[in-house]
Formats: sequence, structure tokens, C-alpha cells
Amino acid sequence: MSEFGPSGLLAVLLLFTALTLRDVYVGRSKQQPADGPSPLPDTGPGEHARASAYTGPVLRFQYCKVFQEYSQAISQVYPGIRIQGDNYPPTPINRVLGNLVSYLKLLSILLIVTGLNPFGHIGLDTPSVWTWSQDNKIFSCLMVFFLCNMMETHFLSTGAFEVSLNDIPVWSKLQSGYVPNIQEMFQILDTHLKMNQAEHTGFSTT
Repeated sequence: MSEFGPSGLLAVLLLFTALTLRDVYVGRSKQQPADGPSPLPDTGPGEHARASAYTGPVLRFQYCKVFQEYSQAISQVYPGIRIQGDNYPPTPINRVLGNLVSYLKLLSILLIVTGLNPFGHIGLDTPSVWTWSQDNKIFSCLMVFFLCNMMETHFLSTGAFEVSLNDIPVWSKLQSGYVPNIQEMFQILDTHLKMNQAEHTGFSTT
């Protein structure tokens, strides 16, 4: 691939820097808890106060691609349940490795685009792969970007589908090895809700 001018280098650098920073910083914000469909009406500034005072069942998902689908179906069948969802956190070592790959991706793209040879600065012979990357800068940046993204996904994805009702675990994909279908989820919720109701009835009669 032929060389391109300074404006092309700058455009490539800005593009990959923006995408990498989005992965590093915007991705972290997705780990914050997100409420699913809630039976509580949104009527104004007092909504957060009423939500914090909510005393009904709280169903928490940690986290799976089917969260939106399941939360909508459950909210229709069990309108009295407040549904929350957040990402299941990776292990600390995987989180560190994922962040390290993110910064390594940004540094590698920066070095390729600017042509700054890091091997000469540390007294090492320049490998042929570096020479090749300088002759094919755009392709090299794309390859680094996508390969590093694959590594980040590997380190940060847990494949979890953890469900708890009032902070009591009712399902774990990490233990069972699979995600229940929606009918199984209805049966699980129905069983636990009946158990909770029986316990509350027993306490009230004593």
C-alpha cells in the first residue's frame, strides 16, 4: 500500500484515537447499573425519591444480551417487580489485562502512524514486521485495532447470566452452563415469589 501525506496520517491517527478512547472510557460507563422497564411511573423530579422508597420485589440481571428481551416480557407478566440490570464484572486480573490491551492498542497505532521506531530507542534491531507496518500503515492500523479489540473482548466478556430476586440468587449461568428460556424464567420467578409470599404470611401470623 502506498504512502499517504501528512493530512492522511493525521486523519488516521485521530480516527483510531477516537475509537480507542471510546472503547476505554465509554465502555466503562456501561458497567454502571441500568434499570429495566419499571412499574413506577415517571411523573417528575420526585421519581428518584419514590424509586429509592420502592419496597416491592427487585429482580436483578447480571448481564446478558437477552436482558432487554427478558426484562420486557417479565415486566408484562409481573408488573409488580422492579427490574434492574448491569454488567457482570470480569475478574480483577482480566479487567487489568483488558485495560492494558486498550492502552497498548492506542500506543501501537500512534507509533505506526508517526513512524517512530521504538526498537532503535531501546537498542534492539528493527524487526521485519515493523518495516512491513511502515510500508502498509493503514492496513497495519486496522489489523492492530481489530486484533486488540478481539483480545479486549476475550478478557472482559464473562458470558454470565446471573439473576437474583431481592438479592437472593435464583439463577446462574456460570454454575448451570446455560441461559434458561423465558418460560423457565417465569417458572423460577413464580416459585420464588410464592415462597416469599408464604414466608411473609407466616411471619404475619406469628
